[in-house]
Amino acid sequence: MVTESVNVHSDTSPPQRLGLAVLERRDAGRNYTRLVLAAPPAWESLPGQFVNILCESDPRAAAASERRPIEWDEGGEWPVAAGLELGRGKWPVVRRPLSISRVLRDGAGVRLEVLVRQVGPGTRFLAARPVGAPMDVVGPLGNHFTPPDDDRLCVLVGGGCGVAPIFGLADWVRQLGRPCVLILGATTLDEVPAVFRSPPAATGDAVAPCDGMADPDLGSVEAILSTDDGSAGFRGTAIEAARRRLKDAGDDRPVALYGCGPERMMRALARLAERRDAPCQVSLECFMGCGIGVCLSCAAKVHDPASETGWTYRLTCRDGPVIDARDVVWE
Repeated sequence: MVTESVNVHSDTSPPQRLGLAVLERRDAGRNYTRLVLAAPPAWESLPGQFVNILCESDPRAAAASERRPIEWDEGGEWPVAAGLELGRGKWPVVRRPLSISRVLRDGAGVRLEVLVRQVGPGTRFLAARPVGAPMDVVGPLGNHFTPPDDDRLCVLVGGGCGVAPIFGLADWVRQLGRPCVLILGATTLDEVPAVFRSPPAATGDAVAPCDGMADPDLGSVEAILSTDDGSAGFRGTAIEAARRRLKDAGDDRPVALYGCGPERMMRALARLAERRDAPCQVSLECFMGCGIGVCLSCAAKVHDPASETGWTYRLTCRDGPVIDARDVVWE
């Protein structure tokens, strides 16, 4: 028997507003930065959950991270708000939702790892936080992935910044002793949010483990790299790599599929799961303002047999972000 439902209630920490210091920051591919934050000892979260981080700052810090002058009145107040985009030089004050990539526990305490993709002033601000700087964090939020309760093969697929929760899921699945293969997809090698000890080889149409990944260190997890342009690893999409990996291995055992990334990738993963009659959980990527179900900006279409239209809306932040792929109305 396999667990196909998505876990909503669990023994994780209740959402809190915390000031977490940046312990470490590392570049991880073009436009990606990995931040390690100090978490309280009682912190408990599971792969798939996320945090909402405030971007606002005093104007001098904002100007430093933007590397440009920021207009403001010397004697005035810097705008403080929640769930809005207020402009003072187009500076964002709305929080940014970031998946909890990994929870690291050792003698140094509890640390959270998040992956920031720099696409605008808000994420540039977060990625530029120096070591020691406090971050205004709300979390953990949302639900989490559910591993199978048997020994079926777990195929974890991440595309772009969607690899963040997949890294943590790989840690969890490995700790549970489940067989696991991790597939990372990107357009080009420099857009893979990972650090390699040496440039990974291009394998063309062949799917082969990528043994050169240094950061994050996933231990014994089999990791496969795919790039659309063939600059490294398998030439093609992450879903094509997953399909080829299962076919070439002649592996007919049951599988459970998990994914996070662009909608097109997850839609293709859902089709692959349907063909194999396999459970599939995906983590949706939606714009979020509040992260707690107030602003309604993250509504996603889901099937609802009780509705006259056959579908309804579900809030990604409150009812997700992890959802059974069969429930999603893919458009």
